Amino acid sequence: MRRAWGEPPWRLPSLPALAPACRAGGTGRPPPAATAEAIIIGAGLTGMAAAYHLARRGLAPLVLEAAAIGDGASRRTGGIVLDGTARGGLEGSTGALDELARLVALERIDCDLQLGGCWELEHRAPGSAKPPLWTDNGVELAVRASVPGGTVDPAALLGGLALAAHRAGARLYEHTAVKKLDLAPKPQLELAGTVIRPRLVIVALNAWMASMLPGVRPVTSAFTFACATEPLAPAVLETVGLAAGTPFYTIDLPYLWGRPLADGRVVFGSGLIFLAPDQLERFDIAQEEPQALLARLESRVRKLHPALENVGFSARWAGPVAIPENFTPIIGRMRQAPQVLVAGGYAGHGVALSVRAGRLLAEAALEARPLPVWSEPQL
Repeated sequence: MRRAWGEPPWRLPSLPALAPACRAGGTGRPPPAATAEAIIIGAGLTGMAAAYHLARRGLAPLVLEAAAIGDGASRRTGGIVLDGTARGGLEGSTGALDELARLVALERIDCDLQLGGCWELEHRAPGSAKPPLWTDNGVELAVRASVPGGTVDPAALLGGLALAAHRAGARLYEHTAVKKLDLAPKPQLELAGTVIRPRLVIVALNAWMASMLPGVRPVTSAFTFACATEPLAPAVLETVGLAAGTPFYTIDLPYLWGRPLADGRVVFGSGLIFLAPDQLERFDIAQEEPQALLARLESRVRKLHPALENVGFSARWAGPVAIPENFTPIIGRMRQAPQVLVAGGYAGHGVALSVRAGRLLAEAALEARPLPVWSEPQL
């Protein structure tokens, strides 16, 4: 059963390179324990990047995904690509944009990666010499600065990474939930019908990480909301200032983010509903609270500019996010089990950073490279 979180405007490409035997949802059989030297829990961008880099270094990991590939947070992100972290350019966190561009080029991933910058918007009092971009609930909203960033089709990026990881030797299992992960004396995973004792485990569950690893730094899980307009004519995009395709986000409240799509639609996002990790799966976008939040977002969009007054909407969805204390991402080893590594908690800043985190975990596992000092998974 698919999650009831709504559908974003992008779709995961077909994955013809995945053999039927590698799709546990199709066979009903769990992965064979005898070949489980390395396990990655979670098939989002972090997990797929980790699988790709492990496989390219000669280790063939198994990637276990509880749902379908692409039915989680990575496909429901807005696809805005930023450098650094939500807390800023912490040491070792910058340069992720160039790294992502190199990987996309190397593996020829057709994901419409555009790195022309991102606007920071701010609400301001009237009277500035520079005209505002929009009016947000009666308050001028203007471009404050352009920062490194851009956009990507997140589903195409995820699918391309999955294919690249598979080509390199990773095996991908959908609908294969890990029921329990014991850390000591050695890592042990319980699945339906089997137990796996791998040498290496990477947990890439983002908003679900605390449910699998209760000892990680505190992480708050939530849903963020987005809608996509109907296609806008080029003249309308020009009128509202989005003809160049530049993404944007506000640096103050009330928060608003968005980006144009290649087909003329524009994505706008805002709002959070906080839930415990065990409530995420039961969330339904058709419930009263998310419907009211989306209605407010659409009304807000129509008031930004006269040219948007009668705009229609083609897609509405919610995506899970994980917000750690101080907005500092988690990328590291569990102290009581150094063979278990974890990454997540990107606080909405994770498209490029999650791909880098996958590489960092792979290199830490196989080459003993140090991880960022700020990213310890435990206090």
